[in-house]
Parts: sequence; structure tokens; C-alpha cells
Amino acid sequence: MEGIVAVMLVWLLAALWIFALVMMGITGDVTPTEAILGSVVALLLAFAAARHAFPYAALFGLLTLGIGAVALPMVRHYLNRQAHAQMDAELIEQACRAVEFDPKNWGALIQLATWCYRHDLMEHAVHYLEQAVQQAPLYTYNEKRMLRDWQHELQHFGKRWGYTPCLNCGARNPVGPLRCERCGELLLPMLVQGRWIPKQLVQKVVRVWVISTIGMALSLGVAGHLSGSAAVVLVPLIIGLTGGMILWVLRK
Repeated sequence: MEGIVAVMLVWLLAALWIFALVMMGITGDVTPTEAILGSVVALLLAFAAARHAFPYAALFGLLTLGIGAVALPMVRHYLNRQAHAQMDAELIEQACRAVEFDPKNWGALIQLATWCYRHDLMEHAVHYLEQAVQQAPLYTYNEKRMLRDWQHELQHFGKRWGYTPCLNCGARNPVGPLRCERCGELLLPMLVQGRWIPKQLVQKVVRVWVISTIGMALSLGVAGHLSGSAAVVLVPLIIGLTGGMILWVLRK
């Protein structure tokens, strides 16, 4: 009875895994090849658990697919936040270029200050809003009130860095300049986008999961069906090939 329940759980997790991979393939988070390969691996694990293809097949399927079922929603949440950070970085870059073109463009300065505030860059938000108020027309009651609120928040609750780090060259720049004094890159878009690792790394995680799952399943199958010198030779060989393929994927 326990074996039947374990097999049913493996099939349920495999279905969830396949559904998540198909959705990620549709949205472009993974390539179609990766989605198909991951789905095939999930199906093979489910069939292996049902047929007891190797020792502890059901337990292995539960652990492998269970970890994936927990990790995939987290990965999708991360990718959504990464996409929003990418869009915010593009909007901040547009505002930076507008201020570079016309330093007295108080509308662009307010936009820049607002984006900095949304991303917890309080020192920068206060600095650019002060510039905007100085360049603004007479009727700036709302902006002045917002500036007082932000100054109070920065003084009592905000984190003061005292500099703007460049994520391109590592230089520390004073708060205010839009470009790095050393390399000339725009600073604020990198600060927003640089908090998120590239999508390619998530794709590599999926590939590593597929390779390691296949390698572990083959090792367990060989160890369960072969004995003596054959298993002693083949199991380390499979583990070595799996490790080599994982290194190749990570370095690619």
C-alpha cells in the first residue's frame, strides 16, 4: 500500500513538473528543447517508480521531483521579478538620458527620484528631488512636501551609503553624478538590474538538474542490476561522466 501511494505521489509530482516546464517554455523562461527534455526525464522517473526499475526508484523520484516542484515556483517568481527589474532599469536609463540632455528637465528629475525611491535608493531619491524642486516652476507644493517626507525618512529610517557603487568596474562614485567617473557607464540602471542574476543561469540550473537526475538514476540502476567488478567500474564511470557534463554546462 505504501508503495502504491509513493508511486501515485511520483506521478503527481511529475505532472506538476511537466506543467510548470510547459508554462516556462511558453513564456520563454526556458527553451523548448529544455522543456521537452525536462518533461521526458520527469516521465521516465514516474515510469521507473511504477515499474521499480532500480532500487529505491520511488523514493528517488519523490526526492528529485519534490525538490523540483518546490524550486520551480520560486524560479518563476524570481524570473518575474527579474523582468520587472529589467523594465525599471530601462525606464531609469531613459530618465538619466533625459537629464543628461537637459539638466534642468525637472520632470525627468522627478521621475528619476521616484524610481530611486521605489528601489530603496533613498540618498539618490532625495538628491534628485532636491534638484527637481530647484529647477521646477513656482507651483511645487506636492514635490516640496514629498521632499520633506523623504528627508525625514532618510534621516530616521533610511540607509546611508555615502557613495554610488559602479557594478561595471567597482568604483565608488559620489551621490549625484549619473555616470561612473572611471568607466563612464550609467550607474542607476545597473544598480536596479544588477540585483538579479541573468536568465541564462536559471536555464543552466534546469540543465544541471536534468543531467544530475539522469546520472543518479543510471548509477542506481547499474548498482541494482549488476554486481561485482562490472558495477564497480560502471558506477564511478557514470558519476565521472555526469560531473564532466555538469562542468561543461556551467562553463559553456
